Amino acid sequence: MESLDSVLPQVARAGSLSEQVYQSLRESIADGRLAPGSRITERQLAAALDVSPTPVREALSKLEHEGLVERSDSRRLRVTDHPAETLHELMEVEIMLRGAEARFAARKITPDAIERMRASIDELVQARDSLTLAEQFEMAQRFDAEIARAAANPALRALLDSYAIYGSDFRLSRAAEDAKDPAWVERRIADHRAIVEALAAGDEDAAESVMRRHARSAIKNL
Repeated sequence: MESLDSVLPQVARAGSLSEQVYQSLRESIADGRLAPGSRITERQLAAALDVSPTPVREALSKLEHEGLVERSDSRRLRVTDHPAETLHELMEVEIMLRGAEARFAARKITPDAIERMRASIDELVQARDSLTLAEQFEMAQRFDAEIARAAANPALRALLDSYAIYGSDFRLSRAAEDAKDPAWVERRIADHRAIVEALAAGDEDAAESVMRRHARSAIKNL
């Protein structure tokens, strides 16, 4: 394996440092930068990420609980050698949870939230050519945040966060490839409109179905 300094994505300094370390390590396990069976230590990871051992210890504790790392002795851990299909199955769970969140949102969403979501789509369509991909991605995240607020289910949101293996930076890098296809972009916008209309109608089945399709198209190439 390459030196961890060159393999691991550096952590941001905003928000919880242990959460940033956790996301960095989790994403590195998911995309193979930390290969299955790799032996790791708190000190080694802390040095590579330029952080103290404490947030690394907290992050590793979460990863061990999730079964993504396992203890080989009292001081050393290793990346669990899961079959490749296991990570894909975790993404399938994420898709189902996102569908459930849309279903709950359809029961509770307010007219004001619907108007904000419609306005967000219109803004994206009108300004798309002048926006960077990162700006478009941020707008899509705001759209998703409206659904999460409407669903108002913190336990479900916590589950979603735990099953969303890939972080925003990695998803954005993959979206950059997909966005080269204008048809893909149009499908994403059409999905957003369909989701809003299902939410506005209070149609739980349609909201869940469209959100599952939308989520699947976003992660199928990860």
